[in-house]
Amino acid sequence: MAVILQPCANKDAREHYVDTIENTKSLDSISQFLSDKELNELIGIYPQGQVAIWGVTPSQSTKWKRIQAGDITLLAKEGVVFASAVTTYKIHSHTLASQLWGFDNKGNTWEYIYFLSEVKNQHIPYKELNKAILYNENYVIRGFSLLDEEKSVNVLNTFDLESETYFPDIDAEELFEELRNEDNLETKSTTTGRKEQSAIRRLLFKNKPTGTCCVCNKEYPVKFLWAAHIKKRSKCTLNEKKDLENIAAPMCKFGCDELYEKGYIGVKDSRVVQIKDNELTDNLQSYIDGIINNSCSSWNDNTKHYFDWHYKNWS
Repeated sequence: MAVILQPCANKDAREHYVDTIENTKSLDSISQFLSDKELNELIGIYPQGQVAIWGVTPSQSTKWKRIQAGDITLLAKEGVVFASAVTTYKIHSHTLASQLWGFDNKGNTWEYIYFLSEVKNQHIPYKELNKAILYNENYVIRGFSLLDEEKSVNVLNTFDLESETYFPDIDAEELFEELRNEDNLETKSTTTGRKEQSAIRRLLFKNKPTGTCCVCNKEYPVKFLWAAHIKKRSKCTLNEKKDLENIAAPMCKFGCDELYEKGYIGVKDSRVVQIKDNELTDNLQSYIDGIINNSCSSWNDNTKHYFDWHYKNWS
């Protein structure tokens, strides 16, 4: 996951920010410039049908190719980062860019396009940003650029910018090698842990804004769902940790994840069951009564043995 630095001080950039970020575009209005695949994927990401859009010219195409979903763009002018946004999707479209923004004085358009969400007002002076990046305090953002992984992590952590909804593709072999090489697999490094969670959440939620808890079967914004390990992570073998597609399940933060984690509920033969019956209050029992015997949407032939492990170790 990278941090993108985007100066927004010149006339074109200021106008583009107003035209396609501050004022979002409807998918209907740009659908003629999208392939069926692109349109369907954007509809999944933006069910309300409104999108924020940014783009860069061909001279920045090499950097643009490195952009992934989940990358955070920092928009800056007059010595301050004034807004942040998370990348969701990208396309290359000369026709869409020319329709949205026209052409610059060299005859180029901003055809290397990426779509944004979670646009937030910020006030981060360059001096504070430079401290997090370990740049000279007088450094000025002058061009579109992507920070490397270490600098990006520092910025994300310092200013709490990481998205809870959109996550990048993870190189599985690279992640597996990092897991393999950890001296103690029960103590994740910050970087490896971030990559592992990103990979699992992307597989579970597919970078869509909402998801369904597999226990209560209710739909919530993804930020209210955990990617919960079905089998306790500290008890997983390396091969089980690498089973990213099956080791975790979406559980809501409103009670289901906590009840599962603490052994009050489990899943047996695809159904939610109560396990512990001690330390209960009437309200807690009432919540459990409302979910037991639900069909668990994450239970299948590939996850069954993980749910069985959990049930056997708490019952």
